[in-house]
Amino acid sequence: MNASVFLIQQTAGTNEFSVFMSIGDSPKQFTFTVDRPQQEPFFVVSGDDQFCQFFRFNQQISAKVGELVGEIYLGKRVEFPAHVGTLLTAEEAIAMQKLFPKQPGLKR
Repeated sequence: MNASVFLIQQTAGTNEFSVFMSIGDSPKQFTFTVDRPQQEPFFVVSGDDQFCQFFRFNQQISAKVGELVGEIYLGKRVEFPAHVGTLLTAEEAIAMQKLFPKQPGLKR
């Protein structure tokens, strides 16, 4: 199923963002927070528990959505809808994993 982001909206006066998505034909809404540690040049984008659970086998989608939230946070222009990937089942995701080559002296 295709996953797309249709809108990212900051909640006024907060560090929270509402992310509106579609997964196939199903609409979804998630909440993200953006935290900037004091005096640090970076910020941390975090999805809510529901988002993390929903995309636990689809980290590529999770990363792309986080990047879009970060761009909105920085005031950059984002074109919607933004395709963020294809949702895989747990079985499909596991089948696509690649094992690292076995290193001499390491046990599996």
